[in-house]
Amino acid sequence: MSADPVPHIASLGLEPTYSAREAAVLLGRSFSWLDQRVRDDEFVLPDGTVVRPLRTPGGYRRFTLAMLKDIAICSRNHHWFSWEKLQTTLLDLAVASYRDTGEQKIPS
Repeated sequence: MSADPVPHIASLGLEPTYSAREAAVLLGRSFSWLDQRVRDDEFVLPDGTVVRPLRTPGGYRRFTLAMLKDIAICSRNHHWFSWEKLQTTLLDLAVASYRDTGEQKIPS
C-alpha cells in the first residue's frame, strides 16, 4: 500500500469517518461542546431522528461527513451557529470530503 491511504480507501468505496476530536475541529467547536450535545441527544433532524455517531468495537465514536453536515444544520436550527458559521462549516466539510475521498465536488 502507498504512503497515502486515500486512493486505496476510495477504491474500496469506503466512506471516511472522523473521531469526535476530528469532528469537533471540522465543526469549529471544542470537543467538550460536541461531546455534551451528543451525550444529551441534542442533534435532532426535522423528522425527529437523533444524529448518533457510529461506534467502534472499543466504544469510540466515529462521525461520517453526512452526520457532520446534519449536526451543522441542527446547530443552526438551535441558533448555536450563525448563518455565516453554517456556510463556512459546510464549505470546510466539502473540502474535507474532497481531501479524504477525492470524489466530491467543492461548491463554487
